[in-house]
Amino acid sequence: MLRIKMGSFLFGIIIATVNAIPIDNGVEGDPEIECGSTAITVNFNTRNPFEGHVFAKGSYSNQDCRSDEGGRQVAGLTLSFDSCNVARTRSLNPRGIFVTAVVVITFHPQFITKVDRTYRFQCFYMESDKTVSTEIQVSEMTTAFATQLVAMPICRYEILNGGPTGEPVKSANIGQPVYHKWTCDTETVDTFCALVHSCFVDDGNGDSINLINDEGCALDKYLLNNLEYPTDLMAGQEAHVYKYADRSELFYQCQITITIKEPNGECARPECPEPQGFGAVKKRQLSVEELPQQAFRKRRDTSTAWYDPTNTLDVRTEMSATDIIDEKDDDNDDDMILSQKQNYNDLVDLSPMQIKFNPVGLCFSNGTFAILIAMFGTILFAVFIIIIFSSRSNQSKLQF
Repeated sequence: MLRIKMGSFLFGIIIATVNAIPIDNGVEGDPEIECGSTAITVNFNTRNPFEGHVFAKGSYSNQDCRSDEGGRQVAGLTLSFDSCNVARTRSLNPRGIFVTAVVVITFHPQFITKVDRTYRFQCFYMESDKTVSTEIQVSEMTTAFATQLVAMPICRYEILNGGPTGEPVKSANIGQPVYHKWTCDTETVDTFCALVHSCFVDDGNGDSINLINDEGCALDKYLLNNLEYPTDLMAGQEAHVYKYADRSELFYQCQITITIKEPNGECARPECPEPQGFGAVKKRQLSVEELPQQAFRKRRDTSTAWYDPTNTLDVRTEMSATDIIDEKDDDNDDDMILSQKQNYNDLVDLSPMQIKFNPVGLCFSNGTFAILIAMFGTILFAVFIIIIFSSRSNQSKLQF
């Protein structure tokens, strides 16, 4: 009877291992991307007929940002520039506009599995310089001028762990100290000045909050204080991680204006008052009908802005924040571990390994499982040896 139970246990382990089979599908080759005038189109070729979803990251609930078609060995999605968390950032070197979208392809209709993939697509639309010339007659000798073009700085926005020398952070806990850092790189020395302004944070669904106004001053000291400028081309400020009430993704975007530094001069910096608490301003989400009017107003307002829009670029970064964890005394660490929203009725302490029992089944860690398997194998081997010796002993008695 003992041998039958052990065999059944081993058979159950083998069956559980065999059932954990990944989905037999995946992306074949590289995705195809089409950079259009108003939208980005991506297409995936799959190994087997597709039965999942293709959607813009952070916009699964928006039907316009998700494709549910299946049954074919191809899956695709078209994303408009003005929706689905598609980011447009202006660049000075090279001069033009980057359009970026993050797309997720899942091969299960309901869940994210190990075969699913996330892709970041980027289209670049270059601004062309046009030269207009005409033929003229010159009666006198003219002076020739020699000019040298200096490349504009390349700028980036990073969120670092702890301080200005920390590692980039992509995921953090609420309240964790981080450092917002803006840096511009150039081959020339003491030539350019950089000023950060017009910063906001977005949840990916159009809920945007202004953090720094167009003059470069902070609006809410609890979110981000006034920026510090350690060098001509660097700005930064310490902050703590926060998140939206029901969303973990945070998308940050700022503008950086590049100006020429006067010889033996200093870079101009904004004179900002101390920001007040809860001063962040929510940006109103525009309707489709209002977008062309807003674009016209932006072009008209830049003529009176203090900064030169032709020397202003956009920088963008993102991160995810996890929820608050209940804090308890260090003396009650074991209680804290057991109280993390676990709905177990009975807890049995089998130190040094803990096994938790509940009415549904038996739960234990990978290490505990390995120890149990080793113990079971040892016992099974011992029983096997005992049976062999017992059989030989009985045969010897019969022969005698």
